[in-house]
Amino acid sequence: MDERRHAQARDLVAREARLLDERAWDAWLALYAEDAQLWVPTWRDEHTLTDDPSRELSFMFLQGRALLAERVFRITSGRSAASTPLPRTSHLVTGSLVSEGTDGTLLVHSAWCTHVYQHKDAALATYTGRYEHELVGTGAGLRIRRKKIILVNDRLATPVDFFHL
Repeated sequence: MDERRHAQARDLVAREARLLDERAWDAWLALYAEDAQLWVPTWRDEHTLTDDPSRELSFMFLQGRALLAERVFRITSGRSAASTPLPRTSHLVTGSLVSEGTDGTLLVHSAWCTHVYQHKDAALATYTGRYEHELVGTGAGLRIRRKKIILVNDRLATPVDFFHL
């Protein structure tokens, strides 16, 4: 177990949250590998998540960093209903536990909470859940290959986008 590498993994997850709150979209995108996957599964029932985004409903499924970049473009161009006007967010990530995958990847499991302030309605929404990050080493350092966002409060009153979660 390489504690330095594990600390880098925890730092990357915390940095991702900070970059989302700061709306540092290019720096946020740079954290992701080219073949990255971002997935928010739905709940099949009260205790079981869907497990195949190609066959079952998902809140969100983006395959490849190019699709993440497309989402950023929609936000920055004003073409996203979920982000017009762009709300303020505060991501809190805690309890990050790191383990090593058999293929040299690092797996980071965390709890999270995001407070979203929508100034047009003076409304505050809170989303909570768990993250599963799979990180891969590259020449430029650790990158996110896979991010699974498990949304606990899945009755959504308003549209959400990746930065809400």
